[in-house]
Amino acid sequence: MVARPPFAPGRVLPLSALAALSLAALTTAAAMGACDGAGGGGAGGSGTGGAGGCPVGPREAMFTITVRAPGGPVPSDTTVRVTWSAGEEPVFVLDDPTTWKTLDEANLVCAVDRAKPPPEALDALVCELWTAGVARVEISGTGHEDLEQTLTPVMSEVCEDFIPQKVDIELVPAVDGGIED
Repeated sequence: MVARPPFAPGRVLPLSALAALSLAALTTAAAMGACDGAGGGGAGGSGTGGAGGCPVGPREAMFTITVRAPGGPVPSDTTVRVTWSAGEEPVFVLDDPTTWKTLDEANLVCAVDRAKPPPEALDALVCELWTAGVARVEISGTGHEDLEQTLTPVMSEVCEDFIPQKVDIELVPAVDGGIED
């Protein structure tokens, strides 16, 4: 029997099939968390799966904030302001559709139906902050205390990147002279 070199015409197809199969197995193992150290993989942590909560698939917003008001809908004039290292984002005002931006226009995008008028009774306002780093969020609305909060991304040692976070914010009813509005 004559030995053939590894890349002889009769061996190219089996080697490429082996490479494709190996790549598919590695990709599947990584997506399921089998290639992790501590952390076990799966959908743990704040991510959407992968290594110890590491995001897999399409890129996600750094922060997804959900704003609620106790005992009722968020105020119709709820205003969201965001400042981060790149500067100040365009302001979002729930009852002003001219302030409703898309991701092509701004890094602050709130979930509203642009084909409809402003909602009259919204149980929760969900906004995505497509920022890179610390973000200062200011939220205001009639009958509620103004809120200022600094959001700081969490670095994952396993992922070697920041992990997207979900932030729940509950507005506090305004108190004027000891009497709630």
